[in-house]
Amino acid sequence: MASKFLSTQTVKATRGFAAQAAAKPAATEFSPVPREPVKTTTLSNGIVVTSIETNAPLSRVGIAFKAGSRNEPSGKEGIIHLLRMTSSLSTKQSTQFSLTRVINQAGAALTCTSGREHVLYSVDASRKQIDGVLPKLADAATQQVFKPWELSDNLYKIKLDLAAVQPETQVIELLHKVAFRTGLANSLFCPSHLVGKHTTEVLQSFVAANLRADNAAVVGVGIPHDRLVAYAQSLALKAGQSCSGAPSKVHGGEVRVDTSSSLAYVAVAAPGASLADTKAMVAFALLQRALGAGIPVKYGSGAGSKLNQAVLGAGAVSSLNLNYSDAGLFGFVAAAPASDAGKVVSAATKVLRSASVNESQLSRAKAQLKADLLMAKENTGVLVEELALQALLNRADLLSTVDNVSIADVNAVASRLASAKLTVAAIGNLSNVPFVDEL
Repeated sequence: MASKFLSTQTVKATRGFAAQAAAKPAATEFSPVPREPVKTTTLSNGIVVTSIETNAPLSRVGIAFKAGSRNEPSGKEGIIHLLRMTSSLSTKQSTQFSLTRVINQAGAALTCTSGREHVLYSVDASRKQIDGVLPKLADAATQQVFKPWELSDNLYKIKLDLAAVQPETQVIELLHKVAFRTGLANSLFCPSHLVGKHTTEVLQSFVAANLRADNAAVVGVGIPHDRLVAYAQSLALKAGQSCSGAPSKVHGGEVRVDTSSSLAYVAVAAPGASLADTKAMVAFALLQRALGAGIPVKYGSGAGSKLNQAVLGAGAVSSLNLNYSDAGLFGFVAAAPASDAGKVVSAATKVLRSASVNESQLSRAKAQLKADLLMAKENTGVLVEELALQALLNRADLLSTVDNVSIADVNAVASRLASAKLTVAAIGNLSNVPFVDEL
């Protein structure tokens, strides 16, 4: 709607003849500043500070914690979803109105994103305004109060989020549930039966146990490192004792949810690589692009994808590669009309089981992976999250290791898939979708 409005309400600016040359613009906050490489400092309280100076006119700063949905206590799943929802509510230092007003007046944006192993509060603003909004970022990330009346008044946001979850996202959530059973099995979304059941005490207990100094990272893009270190030192974060849970294990099995849809959405996966195994992780990332990770050409047919070639246009298939600190999943996600779902899933599974690459395919996969990594870094939001994951989870910089992976390394991880135990999640009209023991 906004784009349509702008396209029909156009104002043209015309330049007349000036009596004299325009004055040279004065130096502003956007004047060039030296670029710097990634810098990292670990404070005495355990906070990791990582920054990169990009010489951009905008600055982005984030406060991240190594705590995601896998850390939610049993029976209290959905806390991470609540943290996302409450990130703009009142804190110990600011009312909701004050927080919103300061952010708006600065032309800034405050966001909260989360995963299964992290939660990230971030703010982006112009270089001139960033110092004025950093205190509000600290409020949102470290001074939560979770007032009961504000929680109840904003439950509609949770319900809207749940109503907007697409089937392709639902099937990925189901895949995690059956593959991991606990921990990583916890969804990024609050279970519908627990909406409105999380009390202030439950949320405060989770924050106190998981959002700690020794579990935190302060990351920045387009901001001097010394300023970011000083900011991190000012944060009121308490230390705690880290408690590592049992390592995650990928289980085989399946879950099927029948709906009235005319389509079937199916995710099939085998054990993949964890973040701790960098070479295997990069090898799986290359194999993912060799099999086909979406369609790189708009309105294209995906003719270069092994998966799309196998299904012959009967459905849409994309490879899946998920990496966590102690486990991973590798497989594919397919969507097809109910009548074609069986042959699409069977054909894609056959490709998965017999996966391999040659030199030409590996060369193309490396070019695609490098381009994907570099284009992702053009987005400061993605770059901040990547810096946070590297600081919190010891995630390696994949770009520097791509060229070191050989064809033997990729085919070695591909060979694991031939006999791996599969995990299957399916949602939609499943009348023709094969069961896991038929794949």
